[in-house]
Amino acid sequence: MGRNVAASVSALVLAFAMAGCGPEKPAAPKPAGQFITTATRPAPVPVPSGKPVLTITGAVTNQNDDGAVAFDLRTLDRMATVRSRIHEPFVRKDLTFTGVRMIDLMARAGITATATKLRLHALDDYQVELAMADIADPGVLLATKVDDTRIPVSGGGPIRLIFPAGSAIGKNKDLWIWSIDSITVG
Repeated sequence: MGRNVAASVSALVLAFAMAGCGPEKPAAPKPAGQFITTATRPAPVPVPSGKPVLTITGAVTNQNDDGAVAFDLRTLDRMATVRSRIHEPFVRKDLTFTGVRMIDLMARAGITATATKLRLHALDDYQVELAMADIADPGVLLATKVDDTRIPVSGGGPIRLIFPAGSAIGKNKDLWIWSIDSITVG
């Protein structure tokens, strides 16, 4: 890997690790490829009430569940402040998704500066591996609703990964994953 690429990836990972976001205020839109960083620790993630719908393990520091960051649907919905209308490639129609930016979710989990990849796992054991750079576009969402309705498991819910229109990585349909139950950060 060239020095410039390695430096860019390191800066991106550091920006993820240092970014703070809290559930109290919706995140301000960020221009593509730019990250707002702070020296503060991310707001604590509330301990899930009931069974978590998403668990993030690995290189995370904002743990709330025995070495992991666990989210219930209520916490994800509070973070889900972004709406995006896209052409969904599997149902072949335009849909409006509501979700949380993946870059904001990773900042909230407190990913470490050494993190370079994510492995997303679905309820049916389907897995996708992405580089941190793949989720840098603020249009990459972890969606909790479609057309203002909770996404049922039978429709790919309760949470799924959404790529923005025109996303180079989103053109690979094998990377679209739904019914996500865990993310491993490495």
